[in-house]
Amino acid sequence: MIDINFGVNIVEIVTKGLYTNSLDIFREYVQNACDSIDDAVKGGTFSQGDGKIAITIDEDNYRITIEDNGTGLSMRDFVRVMSNIGNSDKRRETDRGFRGIGRLGGLAYCKTLIFTSKIVGEKKVSTLTIDAEKLRKEFFSGRKRLAEHVLIENMKFGTFNATPDTPAHFFRVEMVDINRTNEDLLNVDKVRDYLSFVAPVAYSPQFEFRKKIYAHAAELNARIAEYDIRVNDKPLVKNYTSDIRTARGDDKIFDVKFQDFYDGNGELIAWMWFGLSEFKGVLSEAKITDSYKMRGIRLRMGNIQIGDWNVFGYLFKEDRGTKYFIGEVHAVDTDLIPNSRRDYFEENEAREAFESELKVYFEVLAKLVRHASNIRSAFNATNKPEEFRQKIAIHTTEYQETHAAEHEAELANLKFKAAENQDFIDKTRHEAEANPDEITSQVFVQIDANFEPLDDTDTGDGNTPPRSGFRRRIGRVRKPSFTMRSTK
Repeated sequence: MIDINFGVNIVEIVTKGLYTNSLDIFREYVQNACDSIDDAVKGGTFSQGDGKIAITIDEDNYRITIEDNGTGLSMRDFVRVMSNIGNSDKRRETDRGFRGIGRLGGLAYCKTLIFTSKIVGEKKVSTLTIDAEKLRKEFFSGRKRLAEHVLIENMKFGTFNATPDTPAHFFRVEMVDINRTNEDLLNVDKVRDYLSFVAPVAYSPQFEFRKKIYAHAAELNARIAEYDIRVNDKPLVKNYTSDIRTARGDDKIFDVKFQDFYDGNGELIAWMWFGLSEFKGVLSEAKITDSYKMRGIRLRMGNIQIGDWNVFGYLFKEDRGTKYFIGEVHAVDTDLIPNSRRDYFEENEAREAFESELKVYFEVLAKLVRHASNIRSAFNATNKPEEFRQKIAIHTTEYQETHAAEHEAELANLKFKAAENQDFIDKTRHEAEANPDEITSQVFVQIDANFEPLDDTDTGDGNTPPRSGFRRRIGRVRKPSFTMRSTK
């Protein structure tokens, strides 16, 4: 018989070693709390929607508390469950924290980690206190020790009597004396910004397309799991907005569109929503803007974000492809298994099928961005002759007369290009009239409606009205096309 021994460094690997961002520890504890709330609903403890998760950040005392009102753990189960590392009772198909290692994550960020729990009907509260600081010192002591021995030495189980103020059922995590090198965990605004897109919460009431997203999910019978999560007693929401700021000016989400992804057997793999805009440029890189916070097509499973905002960047042919969009891909195939870091899925056939479907549609989105760019360039080209005339008009008469031949040649060239681009606009408008439900058509209509043509003073009398044809309404017909043409 061979003895397998796990050294103490394994504890560091499954704590700090798993996370590239210290804020990820909130995600780990929130997903465990959601599982406990789901169990409470299934067990009839309370109804759907009654679950609550309270995150309290005490910056002055360097303390963080995360508490849920889920089923909790009985005294009989508490020691067994809390001393099992990587051997969870949870089901991979339905539970988020199925590996049983996430609860140790807090060891990397505080001096003391405390777990407290109780179930309905019991008069005792169970506790576990772990000396995280001493445990971390073992990582660097140089001594070769077994992980289980070090954990046992630094874990203290106990119970105490419940009081009238003790919740009937709960599970609480307390991170006491947060490390001074991890003060981001105590920044309430940063934690809220992080969790507002990572945690499974409702869309902001100010996001005008939230009802449309809920309706599409309902059509697919794909529940969007949402929980009442509060940070310092203030509810969290997904802070999507319709107004966006790009590298080339302000833009607006004027509609959201959907795409559903199926496997070869016709089973739903995932579904997606994304915002339609004029796609003027990549979303703002300024961290203070709402656009920066909500940018990217995000991946979610169980409505908890997997990876970061650019998780799909490598599936676009251009690295910046996802930066033009806001949106979400909700994975529903239970064979898509989040890896232990929860930054993507484990490699398997389900992931290959998932990526294959997404790559095809992401190319459609890339073409949409290029199409929008061509449309804007074409409209701008029709303004160039008048812009040139206005530019020349500010010069002296002597300058105008001296360079008259050059100006006429340049103006003729700009008029020629304007006419070519007007032909492209007219052709695209015709296609949009024939296919009003196509996303390319809808983006064209939006750009067309917002374009501001300059007055055409080509007659020289200054009385010629603005060019016509830029505001014509689009008729209602059918069938899509994806005709693209570069502007001159």
